[in-house]
This record gives sequence, structure tokens and C-alpha cells, in this order.
Amino acid sequence: MTIINETDTTNTANLLEKQLETEPKTEPTFAGLSVILRSIQTTTTPIELDRWLALTDFGEDINPIWIPLRKADGVTKIMPVLPDANLYEQLMRSLWRQIASSNLVEWRQKPYEIGGVEVNSDSLHKIAIAINSIQPLPPTLARAIHALCFRWFANTSPELAANLHQQETLPLTTGWEYCSPKKILLKISLLQKELLAPLLWGMNADLGQEITLAGIPCRMHGSIEITQTTSFEKLVQLANQNSLNPAINFKFLTPTSFKQAKKVQTFPLPDLVFGGLLRRWNKFAPSSLNFPKIEWDAIVSAYELKTYAMKMEGGAEIGAEGVIRYKFADSEQARIATILAHFATFAGVGRKTTMGMGQVTIRNS
Repeated sequence: MTIINETDTTNTANLLEKQLETEPKTEPTFAGLSVILRSIQTTTTPIELDRWLALTDFGEDINPIWIPLRKADGVTKIMPVLPDANLYEQLMRSLWRQIASSNLVEWRQKPYEIGGVEVNSDSLHKIAIAINSIQPLPPTLARAIHALCFRWFANTSPELAANLHQQETLPLTTGWEYCSPKKILLKISLLQKELLAPLLWGMNADLGQEITLAGIPCRMHGSIEITQTTSFEKLVQLANQNSLNPAINFKFLTPTSFKQAKKVQTFPLPDLVFGGLLRRWNKFAPSSLNFPKIEWDAIVSAYELKTYAMKMEGGAEIGAEGVIRYKFADSEQARIATILAHFATFAGVGRKTTMGMGQVTIRNS
């Protein structure tokens, strides 16, 4: 993320303005923007945030909505959100103009000084939202959460939601963590830069409000957390800059399985894991970063796996959970596998990743 401080807004704005005008546009420049707020004491009457950035440039009924991010290290950040990421360049220019004019605002009846703007240009995102219920939540949440995410996209654009439904390989995954019987942490990963804006725009009406999940009344937390962002380019650079380890260690957090010869395979064989990740990478990464088809020369050198059933409304899905180590004889395959392994923490592994299956992390040893 790039941070533009209030003190250097004018100079940085001029440089970025020229860059935005000259760069060819193949995708949105920004995935999102965050405004940093500093709490202050003042005798000056601040301007209400909605009026401070009351825009008319985006259409009659489109003004930015403000979504708070989970406070970290005492820092308050809020995101001005629009339904289309292509509008963020114009929004950024409006922010520059307003900050140069006045950076004293009122938000939720408290005065703040705008301390800067964070610019997010990454393509890969992980988002977390807490959801509380009045009674214990069932284990069969997969379809309900899947439907909830698509409802948020449909709130913004029915055409976008319909287009996503028709895709064989979706550019998102979902998962959830049970914090208690009556609380979950909903986790969403996005694999395309342009999806963050419509997801947040469609989600906004439910933040801090009551929703129904699997027939149970729930309440969503009023803020979100963007837990991790990166880009395809950064993942490639990470593997190129670090010394290569011929071994990759995965931990499968949720049941993981694969389609093999029209049957379900529960053991994560190297070609199933990395072959599937490579196809998914080539679908969503820039074409300049695509990899050729690979005949994987790798072995499973150690594993501690168990099969578990993920309960779904239509029945249980069996998959493997636990830890596994893959070793690669070829250094170039090890490099590509390292890139794909880091990509897997966003994209998931195997089948039904939009239903919570195939969630993974990388282990150091």
C-alpha cells in the first residue's frame, strides 16, 4: 500500500495525477482507498464527513459510503467505497482537493484530522467480518455463506452476480472460523482487483445490522478487517528474491479433496495440488506472468493427515486435513511451486473452495 500523508499531499498528488494520465488502463488502478483519521480536540466546528466529500461526479445517486476498518494499534481508518473500482481515480482526485482545502472532519459525532490516504493497488485480498448469533450456529453454513456473498455482489450489480455464477472457476473463496458456538469470523478471499469495490458496496447495508444465516437471526459487526493483500507480481518477486527451499509445507485447515478421473480423491497428490493451482493462477494472473503446463516431478516426503467430513445442506463432503511436505527435484519447479503455494493461501486448494473447503496455510517447517 502507498500512504500519502497530509503534509505532502499536493506534491504527491501532482506526481500521481501525471502517472494516472499516462499509464495504459487494462484494469482498475486502485482496488480501494483508506483514509487515516487522527482524533483531536478542537474549538473549530468540523465538517461532517458525508458533506466533506459530497460528490456529484459519479451519478445522481452515487456518493461514497464510508466503511470503518477494524482499529489496529489505536489507528482509525475508514474506506470511502464506490460500486466500481474504475471510479477510484476520480475519487482520489476529489480527496486530494478536499484535503488541500480542509482536513478537519466529524465522523460519528467526533472531530478528526485527516492524517493521510492509503492507496491499495493489490489484486489479492483477504477480508474478515465477525458475525454473532442469538443461538448456536449449525455446522452446515457453507451454502448460506456462499449465498450471502453472492447477495452482496447482486446488491451492487445483478449482472456481475450472474456473471460470477456462470464462471466455472470463481475468483473468490469463502471460509469461516468458529470463535464460539454463537460467533463466527467470516473470511472471504478475492482474486481480482475489481471485485473488492462491489463486494464492500453491496455489504455495507448489512454492517452492524441483523441478517439471517441458515435460518438463524445474526448480527454483523459494524467494521471489516482486510487481513492481507498482495499482487501476482509480488508473489513472483518473493520467490525470486528469497533463497529457494526444495520443500514446501502445507497445513490444510479445512477438508480438502480433488476431482480425479471423475472421482473424488482425498489425498493431496503433488500433481493435483500444484496442477490445480497452476490452472487457477493462469486464469487470474496477468498473461505476462502465466506459467506453461508442467509435468510435476515432486514427492510427498512427510504427512500427517486425517479425513474429515464437512457438513453441507445436501450431505457431507469428505476431505483431508493436516500437514504435508512436498519435495521438488527441479529448482525451477520448486520456484514455481513456491509462488503457487503462496497463491494458495488466497485461492484455496482443490474442490469447493467457495464453500469453505481447501483452506490452507504455509508452514515454515
